[in-house]
Amino acid sequence: MADLFLSQIRIYPIKGCNGTDVQEAQMDARGLRYDRRWLLINELGLGLQQFDNPRLSQIVVSLEDDALLLQAPGMPFLSIPLQLPRIRSFVTVRWYQGKCQALPVSEEADVWFQQFLHIPCQLVFMPESTPRFVAPEYTINHDLAAFTSFPYHLLNAGSLEDLNQRLDTPVSVERFRPNLVVSGAPAFAEDSWHTFQINAQLFHVVQPCNRCAIVTVDAGTGTRTNTEPLTTLAHYRTFNRKVLFGQYLISEDIAGTLCVGDPLHVLTYQRPRTTV
Repeated sequence: MADLFLSQIRIYPIKGCNGTDVQEAQMDARGLRYDRRWLLINELGLGLQQFDNPRLSQIVVSLEDDALLLQAPGMPFLSIPLQLPRIRSFVTVRWYQGKCQALPVSEEADVWFQQFLHIPCQLVFMPESTPRFVAPEYTINHDLAAFTSFPYHLLNAGSLEDLNQRLDTPVSVERFRPNLVVSGAPAFAEDSWHTFQINAQLFHVVQPCNRCAIVTVDAGTGTRTNTEPLTTLAHYRTFNRKVLFGQYLISEDIAGTLCVGDPLHVLTYQRPRTTV
């Protein structure tokens, strides 16, 4: 097998919005620092999804020294401080598995998003005090998560290349929204990984990612395309009626630094699933 290495690190500060590539990222108890720590919610406290609001994909969020910088077509730049003022009242964020507490960011941010998305919404932030945990059947050590089910999401560049060779119109890695992209491995080698190290950081592969129609949203246009790439994936990546592509991870390390180019070493393996 060719040498494996971390070829891309991508952070999505606001869940559902477009992300940003970084050369280096800090790890913390919830995953990559600042990843999916902000969320847009509706009047019921439910998070906005790209499938229902594809224009979310056109909002590009990048990290500055002490702020998030937002840009979107036809909108002025918006800067959001990474540190919120201490005086804030919590709001309740709800999802199908439960609920948690978050802090509203600012009226200025809410107005900016409402003007671009043309719907009522509010931007909230998950503070360190919020006890949002990975589901107990997957946790290793009472692992925390941000506004996502697992701290890390890995994609194999070889698997994406395999998919694109089957498509009439290739798609970018952005369709699948991974944090970590690894290169040097054959297509779907990641299905058999159980534990691996990036530098000295130990990761566990805990669950493959079950793909839904969100992967049909084109960030270039902010619209849903046809059924691709989901239809093609379903032809050869369906397992027990789920379309699987990419892997969710948990790390035993809650501090550390990951850099593009870091080597990846597989330590233990598991039996891959069989297509049904």
